[in-house]
Amino acid sequence: MIKAFSLLEILLVIAGISIILTFAIPKFNNILNNSKITELKSNIAIIRNNISKLKTKQILLNESVNIDSLDSAIIDKEEELLFNKIIDFPIVSTNSSKNEIGKWLKVSNNSYKYILSSSKNIIFLLEDNIFQCKSSLELCKEVE
Repeated sequence: MIKAFSLLEILLVIAGISIILTFAIPKFNNILNNSKITELKSNIAIIRNNISKLKTKQILLNESVNIDSLDSAIIDKEEELLFNKIIDFPIVSTNSSKNEIGKWLKVSNNSYKYILSSSKNIIFLLEDNIFQCKSSLELCKEVE
């Protein structure tokens, strides 16, 4: 005698799995988004802390306190080392054609973009020796 599952049993299992996935997928996306925001907050803190250290060092050495650039990376190029003038472990960039989520992109000599999601990009600018968020107030509050 051959034992097998009936069509009704298979449909019930598929329905159960699909109901579970309808709740699990949005939760997973929220967890992924929160981890990207946490990573960004950490990166910002490290960058700002090291800018502050560099300014303090320059003051103590009686040098010019103006920071012109944070790295020597090429604008909008993939696999460039960003922030290598101020941090020990540079962050690897992406380019605008790839737009990889969770990566930094160099926009100009002192402007950077962090790709939070396919629809959210956060712009940062080195201005007057301060690394500041230049996106909407809502986005900036979310990451700072």
